[in-house]
Amino acid sequence: MTTVAGEIAVLLGVLGLRKGDDRILDAVALVGPKMEVEELDFDGERSTYYCFRPAGTDLLFENDLLVAAIVRTRTAPGDEGYGLYPRPTELVEGLSPTATRAEVAAMLGHPERAGSGFDRYEVNGHYLHFEFAADGRATKVSALLDPV
Repeated sequence: MTTVAGEIAVLLGVLGLRKGDDRILDAVALVGPKMEVEELDFDGERSTYYCFRPAGTDLLFENDLLVAAIVRTRTAPGDEGYGLYPRPTELVEGLSPTATRAEVAAMLGHPERAGSGFDRYEVNGHYLHFEFAADGRATKVSALLDPV
């Protein structure tokens, strides 16, 4: 399994914690303080998003468990109202926030799963999901608890 460093490691490190756990404040400190909360219910599964729009980041809780941190590194359709991550060069140590698929693969190896616009890697005991625009450059980096 690959290990990554940088601020994404903080986000990966708090995955699996319950809402209210003080350790989650380590992640909030990276993207706060301005936050909105959105709550949704999908067939009995309660999802709560902590939306840090100016910092381009969402923390997703499912049934009060932190399962994902979604970070925007470039403007993309559907992300209106969001800024970009405030310290993009600090996100993944050694990787540009708008890296190409080839650059990501050169650093992280073969993806655990790939699709037409994404690659997912197993890192730091969790998953790191990169979304790519039509030009092949990263637009989002998501820390995931489980492979979804």
